[in-house]
Amino acid sequence: MTTFVALYRSETVASARLVAVTADPALVADVSLRLLQQPAGDAQDPVIARMERGRRSALRLIREEASDEPGT
Repeated sequence: MTTFVALYRSETVASARLVAVTADPALVADVSLRLLQQPAGDAQDPVIARMERGRRSALRLIREEASDEPGT
């Protein structure tokens, strides 16, 4: 499975333009790790809380997968 990181820039999300895309495993692992280091939100809504747990679980798997790539 291919995982990639995309960088956009703009004044607003609606007008954002793609600046760069990379599938470099080291960068994918680094971005995933940095996102995981952010504190988890304290969602009161059980649906949002479950989505956050799933998102963090997916980021852990992506980081592990990218770290296992040759050359990282």
